[in-house]
Amino acid sequence: VDIGKVITLCCLIDALLTSDSKIDLKLEEAKMKIMLATAFAFCYVWSVGGNINSKDWDQFDTFVRQQFEEDADAKLGQGGDLFSYEVDVHHRRMETWEKSVPTFKYDKTKPFFDLLVPNIDSCRFGYLLDKLVSVNKSVLFTGETGVGKTVIARAQLLKLAEEQSVVPLFLNFSAQTSSKRTQEMIVPKLEKRKKGALGPPRGKRMVILIDDLNMPKLETYGAQPPIELLRQYQDFGGLYDRETLKWIDIQDVILCAACGPPGGGRNSTTARLLRHFAIFAIPAPSEYSLKHIFKSILNGYLADFNQSTKTAGDGIIDAAVEIYSRMSAELLPTPTKSHYVFNLRDLSKCIQGILQVKPESVSDRDALVRVFFHESMRVFHDRLINDDDKQYYHTMLSELATRLFAIQIEPTTFIQKPIIFGDFMKVGAPKNERLYEEITDMTKIRNILQDYQEDYNLTNNKNTRLVFFMDAIEHIARIARIIRQDRGNALLVGVGGTGKQSLTRLASHMCGYKCFQIELSRGYNYDSFHEDLKKLYEQAGPNNQNTVFLFTDNQIVVEEFLEDVNNILNSGEVPNLFDKQDEYEKMIIGCRPAAKEAGVAENDRDGIYTFFINRVRNNLHLVLCMSPVGSSFRTRCRMFPSLVNCCTLDWFSEWPREALLSVAHTSFEKYPWPKGEEFMVGALAKMCVEIHMSVSTKAKQLLAELRRYYYTTPTSYLELINLYLMMLNDKKKEIENARARVQRGLKKLEETNVLVEEMQLELVALEPQLKKKSDETAKLMETLAIDQEKADEVRRVVMEDEAVARVKAEETQAMKDDAQRDLNQALPAVEKANEAISRLKKESIGEVRTFTKPPHMVEVVMQAVCIMFEKKKDWPSAKLLLGESDLINQIRNYPKDNIPESVLRDLKPYLQMSNFNYKDILQSSVACASLAEWVIAMDMYAKISKEVEPKRKRVAAAEADLRSVT
Repeated sequence: VDIGKVITLCCLIDALLTSDSKIDLKLEEAKMKIMLATAFAFCYVWSVGGNINSKDWDQFDTFVRQQFEEDADAKLGQGGDLFSYEVDVHHRRMETWEKSVPTFKYDKTKPFFDLLVPNIDSCRFGYLLDKLVSVNKSVLFTGETGVGKTVIARAQLLKLAEEQSVVPLFLNFSAQTSSKRTQEMIVPKLEKRKKGALGPPRGKRMVILIDDLNMPKLETYGAQPPIELLRQYQDFGGLYDRETLKWIDIQDVILCAACGPPGGGRNSTTARLLRHFAIFAIPAPSEYSLKHIFKSILNGYLADFNQSTKTAGDGIIDAAVEIYSRMSAELLPTPTKSHYVFNLRDLSKCIQGILQVKPESVSDRDALVRVFFHESMRVFHDRLINDDDKQYYHTMLSELATRLFAIQIEPTTFIQKPIIFGDFMKVGAPKNERLYEEITDMTKIRNILQDYQEDYNLTNNKNTRLVFFMDAIEHIARIARIIRQDRGNALLVGVGGTGKQSLTRLASHMCGYKCFQIELSRGYNYDSFHEDLKKLYEQAGPNNQNTVFLFTDNQIVVEEFLEDVNNILNSGEVPNLFDKQDEYEKMIIGCRPAAKEAGVAENDRDGIYTFFINRVRNNLHLVLCMSPVGSSFRTRCRMFPSLVNCCTLDWFSEWPREALLSVAHTSFEKYPWPKGEEFMVGALAKMCVEIHMSVSTKAKQLLAELRRYYYTTPTSYLELINLYLMMLNDKKKEIENARARVQRGLKKLEETNVLVEEMQLELVALEPQLKKKSDETAKLMETLAIDQEKADEVRRVVMEDEAVARVKAEETQAMKDDAQRDLNQALPAVEKANEAISRLKKESIGEVRTFTKPPHMVEVVMQAVCIMFEKKKDWPSAKLLLGESDLINQIRNYPKDNIPESVLRDLKPYLQMSNFNYKDILQSSVACASLAEWVIAMDMYAKISKEVEPKRKRVAAAEADLRSVT
């Protein structure tokens, strides 16, 4: 934006001329003009031309010199372009930047990531950032990936934090960053200044450095919400509170940023934001600069090595820089090779790997060269996906070995005799005593890995059984190499079943690290992921434990998981992870003693938190396992660039023939082969390999002809072996069952034959007896025939008698039923009478007995009762009867079947009375009413029984007759 360049020009002039108190403002007019013109020219060059590509610098230089030809006061530098000069306002002239580059001195005590070798770019762009920040001007560094944008900005801001009252805050954007998350990353770092205003601690300024500014994805209408949030702050100096919706002023905060050009997941940034920034395009470092940087580091490290080893330092850096340049230029990313992105981080990792060796493990120059071959292959070669690219790399390495080190080595040697380095050959040795050395004895390393596996199984109660073929050994050594380094993170890429997770767990155990993996459950979400991250941060920070976080693409429930992983890889900090004050305090308190030992003041909470984050970055090693199948991997590499930039890649290719054969051979060896069939192991292993390889060949043909992918994974190969063994077991059991069945049948036949023979012998011995018995049986049959005739005659007579008896029984039953029917007519009356008697109470009877002169009907009833008991029919006799204690029982047990005829005759006059009934007598006495009812029932029963008696006699006679018949 044109107006932005003008503002940048004014800000630069302001910073140069007013911020430096040493400038003499009382100079002579001529000298003052020279100073102003020279300073203006410098500011003009960087404000107008600061964001043009380095290839156009010469053309712009010519244009500027033509503009200043007529201005004699502007003292422009004469050698090289104007971008190579800085302005010295005190001496009113331009000086080359080289004079300002400080000398680098290697410090063994400093971690590799804290080493910064000053060069022209770091000096000039750091100087511009310093000056513009001093006048509160925002700065944006742009340039290709790996040119050092972030490194330069971070280094300068950390320097300002030490020298001035500046508080740096480092943020990292990705495709998933939202405006809310951006606000959450910034606002908690600020303090309340006054009502409605936030800012850094009083007396300080905060500079926020945003890396990958243009990464956030576009929303529906083409805007980038995080960018719009930053633009709102730049335009109006504040933000809205998302809860209260009130405006908040933000004071003393300056935005700085770094971003690459649009493309590869990056988007164009709106000019409405860019107009607030001074934009500078950082050129790719020259080959000379790269060699100067890394030679300074490597030669400084090799100072303690012998003279022969030191001579290899320059050649190694020359080779590393050439490899980096050629790989960047010739192996370009494509849709299937989206991770072929090489930047200065890769070159840095290569040199960092060389710094792992100690003088004890490197005896001469050639040994150090082999270390370099190994480290360069781990960084550049291990991400290559096909044989053509690997062959290209091997050829390049062979050529460099001949040209720079005078070592003759064939490209195929790197395949046939792979170089393997590791520090795990001494089992159980502490980390500081381990020696990073070359491993040449393959038998020994297999045995050691087997020991580690057994120890791992015992420690973790597992039953892991890995086959250590050459390919697996190489991958284990690679993973162990990555995680043994500070900030060592790995990205393992391969189809399912290649062993990424199993090898990582074993490598973690070999290094003595804890291996953590999230456990997905039904309700696992973003908050659950944060809880797991807090546990990891506590282990790696306050507990100071080296921890491996094994994370697979199958565990990515939501893409925000990768947003946090991207932040951990880039800056080590997950925004708002410790949003609760007590959690934050726990981390601060846990790290305070160690931070104090490192020289951080106890009351410097920000310093302790920075120490905590750096310790986490050093101790927490992320190992990401992803599959290249489909477009997910390619998309994630584009949206989250730190996955590639901050990780060492290890591409798990399809298993070679040797690996397939080894796995099959081991699987078949474990099978319990019958004696004499062991020779089948080798043949079956070769058969499985041929089947798998032939399918792989056809899959490649399918891809070439029909553009369709068919993946043959190690999992499918293991399933082939397991399926064969399972079918073999099934068939073996089937045959054994059939064999056992036949054996059982044969045994039964043999037993039957023996029994038959024994029975035949017994038959021969019993034949005379059988003949005798047969004769006796014949005689018996004759006797039986005669007896049968007699029996038939008896049966006929019996059947006739039975018919007669049946008729008599039917007649007898009919008479019995007739008699019972007549008798049943009286039973209801008897039952009713018994029921009435049961209601009789002694009190009621006693009440009747008290009558001196009873009522007429009471007297009548009692006369009838006296007749029943054959007593005198007067009232005194009745009273005596009523006075008997067991009267009720006598009435109940009265012999109703044997009532004398005279009693019935005497009762007749009483029963013929019209009022001799229960209802009428009830009016006089309850007890007498029940007694009257009883008398009536007894009379009725006696009469019916008298009628039934002849029938009973006939039934008894019939039954006696029937018994005589039967």
